[in-house]
This record gives sequence, C-alpha cells and structure tokens, in this order.
Amino acid sequence: MRRLFPVLVFAAALALMQWAGGMPLTTLPLVTVAVFAATLTAVRLVRWTGWIFRVPPGSRRATALLFVLFVRHFAGVLGAETRRVLVARRMAAPRARGRGAARSLVFAVAALFGRALTRAERFYAAQSLRGIAE
Repeated sequence: MRRLFPVLVFAAALALMQWAGGMPLTTLPLVTVAVFAATLTAVRLVRWTGWIFRVPPGSRRATALLFVLFVRHFAGVLGAETRRVLVARRMAAPRARGRGAARSLVFAVAALFGRALTRAERFYAAQSLRGIAE
C-alpha cells in the first residue's frame, strides 16, 4: 500500500490537470494505476531464478529475460538511491517547510539524477566494451 500512494497521487494530478485544462476526463489516471498494480503483481509472483535456468541461452526469450532482469535490478538500485538521498536530505534539512526547504529538495533530486546518469554511463561503457551494447 505504501508503494501505491505516490502512484495514486500522480493519477490524481493527471485527472486534476485534465479537469483544469478544460479537457474531458479520460481513463489515463485509471490506466496508470492499473498498469502499476499489474506490473507490481507480476513482478512479485514470478520466480525469476527458476526462469533463468530454463531459458536456452542465445534465444529471443533469453534476451528478453535479461532485459527484464536488468530493468528490475536498476529499478531496485534507483529506489535504494532515492531512499538514501531523501534520508540524507531529511537529516541535513530537518524542516519540511521554510527557508531553504525547496532548494534542498531540488539539490537532492539533482544529485539523484546525476548518480543515475553516472551509473547508466558506466553500465553502457561496460556493455560496449564487451560488445553487447550494439
């Protein structure tokens, strides 16, 4: 439920922007929540370690499985990095409001994106050295 809350806030913001813009409300917010729920359920129900050894190496399924495993791994890394950056920000700027609170959040998110880009560049460089990136 804790992971669903930000998605619900995002879906509500989508609906609010549609309403404020004078557009008719679409099913986009509902589709957003449904895709999140389906993806989360699928990721939690699949036994990834069993699939790794059943897929023949070099096949299209193996390539797709490796892609999904990379995405799953880096989503977990990004989640952990986000948690660490926001905890560090909370310790450095304990007030959620007031002078400098928004600015410290901007710097924390910028640091998070900087780390993510650095990690992605390192990963791409390692894969291109092995000849996998092309």
